[in-house]
Amino acid sequence: MKHNIRFLLPWLGLLALLAAPLRADVANAVKADTAHEAVELATGEVLALIKEGQTYVADDPDRFYVEVEALLRPLIDFKRFARNVMGVHYRAAQPPQRERFAESFKWSLVRTYAVALTEFRDGKVEVLPPKRPPRSPDRADVTQEITYQGRTYVVVYKMRRNKQQAWRVQNIVIEGVNIGLNYKSQFAAAMKDPKHSGDLDQVIDAWSDFIDQQDEQGETG
Repeated sequence: MKHNIRFLLPWLGLLALLAAPLRADVANAVKADTAHEAVELATGEVLALIKEGQTYVADDPDRFYVEVEALLRPLIDFKRFARNVMGVHYRAAQPPQRERFAESFKWSLVRTYAVALTEFRDGKVEVLPPKRPPRSPDRADVTQEITYQGRTYVVVYKMRRNKQQAWRVQNIVIEGVNIGLNYKSQFAAAMKDPKHSGDLDQVIDAWSDFIDQQDEQGETG
C-alpha cells in the first residue's frame, strides 16, 4: 500500500491527540479510568501545540521536532515499535544496531508527525463511544473519526494499560490498514533491496531516506 503524509494526516494528528496530555497533565489523562477518557482529555493540548507550532516552524523546524518528540515519547514505546518493525531481523541484530534503528525510527516518525501537524487545520475530531465493554480492563480499542478536507477517516487505536496504569498505544489501524504491519513490510522490502545487499547496517542508516522516498512516491503515485 502506498501512503503519504496527506493520507496519514488523520493518524498523525490523532496520535498526537493521544500523546498531548502527557505533556500537560499525566495524572488525569494516561491514568484515566478508560482509554476513551484518556483520548477525550487530549484534544485541547494538541490543538494548542499545532497553533503555536505554525507560528515558528517555518523558521525553526528543529524546535518543533523537539516539541513533537517530547509530546510523543511518553506515549509510544519506540523501542518495542521498532522491534516489531524489524521483525525477524531483530533477532539477528546486535544491541547497538537495535538501539540505532529505534532512534532512527523514532525521528523518522517525529519528522513525519511534525510536517503533518503543521498542515492540519480546521479538522473535526470525534471520539466514538465504545460499542461494547472491553474484554480486558487493560486493553481497549478506541475508535475516532476525523473529518479533514472533506473526507472522514476512521482510526482505531489499539491501546493497553501498563503496570504503572498508564495507557499506551500498541498499534493503529486506519481505514482498515494496519500501520504496524505496513512499516514491517517496508523494512522487509528495504532488506531485500539489491542496493543494500541485505546489510542490516545499511538499511538502518538509510531508513529515514527510504521512508521519505516512499512518501514521495505515494504523493505522486
